Amino acid sequence: MKRVMILGLFFMLGAAAVSRVDTERYSPHQGIAVAPGGERVSFTTADGVVIVGTLYLAEGTNNPAIVCLHQWRSDRSSYDEVAESLRREGFTVLTIDQRGYGESIRTSDGQSVRPDRRIQEDVKAAVGFVRAQKGVMKNNIGLLGASYGASNAIIYAANHPEIRAVVLLSPGLNYFNILPTLDAVRQYGTRPLLAVASSEDIRSVEAVREYAKVKTENYESKIYENAGHGTSMFASARDLLPRLIGFFKQNLK
Repeated sequence: MKRVMILGLFFMLGAAAVSRVDTERYSPHQGIAVAPGGERVSFTTADGVVIVGTLYLAEGTNNPAIVCLHQWRSDRSSYDEVAESLRREGFTVLTIDQRGYGESIRTSDGQSVRPDRRIQEDVKAAVGFVRAQKGVMKNNIGLLGASYGASNAIIYAANHPEIRAVVLLSPGLNYFNILPTLDAVRQYGTRPLLAVASSEDIRSVEAVREYAKVKTENYESKIYENAGHGTSMFASARDLLPRLIGFFKQNLK
């Protein structure tokens, strides 16, 4: 009888341990594994959305910073390798889950958040957060965006002079018919811009070529062959990451 009681006690203790581990594993704060070299951070937008990101702090001082914006139906983990590579080159990098994705799914008072194609408040809060980091040059910020993240990047940059360089992966002229970018590119002026697309991604190729008509200074573009859309191009186009790093080093360092 005593043996049965002891075995029962061990079973209950084991079950409690499993329950505790599962609670920790599936906690909202553990939703996305933080990449090596990064630190999980969070901050709140002006309209109350809690944005969760990963901050990659570069060593030293007077470092430029880059904010990365993912594509639709993605999250900040799509930039893990890119962000760490940029950090090693001396950039402080912030990747974020845009509202409704990854861990950015609640307001500060606990209400659920759905994905939104307009994320200007997310970008504003992210730029403000990274500018406040120790060692960051406050007026030497870059933006890297993919797909609708690219649209929001150039729309934000057009009106914010602290954004000194922008990279657009698979941009569009007017994604979802609510994110027009041609006027934003024009307003962005002479600041450096790199736009990248894949040959089969017809709308993005069109955007890259139309940008060239309104931006004649400090504009670079690259069309890869059958490389995919957005951040998926990093796997197919092996020189894309070095090209991106070189662009930011030339224009932010």
